[in-house]
Amino acid sequence: MTVYEKVKSYFRSKKVYQTLRSNPVLLKINQHYRESAEAAKRESVKNYGYEALLHVKELFAELKLDFWLDYGTLLGAIREKDFIGHDADIDIGTFFTTGEDAKAVEKAFIGKGFKKAREFWFEGNIVEETYIYKGVNLDVYYYVTGENRVSCFALEEGEHTIYKKSPEETKITGLVVKKLTTTFSGMTMIDFKGNLFPIPENYDQYLKENYGETYMIPNPNWDWTKVDNETLPFKDNTKAYLFH
Repeated sequence: MTVYEKVKSYFRSKKVYQTLRSNPVLLKINQHYRESAEAAKRESVKNYGYEALLHVKELFAELKLDFWLDYGTLLGAIREKDFIGHDADIDIGTFFTTGEDAKAVEKAFIGKGFKKAREFWFEGNIVEETYIYKGVNLDVYYYVTGENRVSCFALEEGEHTIYKKSPEETKITGLVVKKLTTTFSGMTMIDFKGNLFPIPENYDQYLKENYGETYMIPNPNWDWTKVDNETLPFKDNTKAYLFH
């Protein structure tokens, strides 16, 4: 966890957080550290992102589980034939796993030199995890399947969100849940920087549904939080852990 993230986590656990976050001086400081952190993450993706992806391919093959390049990583593979220059992380999708499979996935990541940074829970199941490899943030999205559709869940801060910090972790509850559903017809392989990687077979439709009809035109200011995804009714059924 960066210094900026540690400070933010500390203040979020205090009652003064809402007041502090609106202070114009602190807003500028936050912006500076946020931009510095993002720049460091982008540099890590540039230097070690492909190495991390090769490990991902190896470990999922060893586990005999499916995965695919997702979101910004998929977009880069199709449009740039490379990682997107402004991307600060790597995204992969996989199908929802049982508790035992989830433990096996975590053990495999750690065995390849990754460190777990965070995990998000919804209705008693892990729906997203982040691992770090040589500074590269790798997000794993767990999808549930429907008829020609897949859905994952994004958890965000909301008015009921509570942060509880301990020496080992920060526990977060009361999160807002968004359901992201996309058409999915299976998987195919694509050459990405010299190796074959799985992607959605209907990748053109998949990317249009996630990024719009103009996804082939680079947009460094694109913000996924502005996409009109389904927000589920609030229930006290979420939690997340940020590991220190």
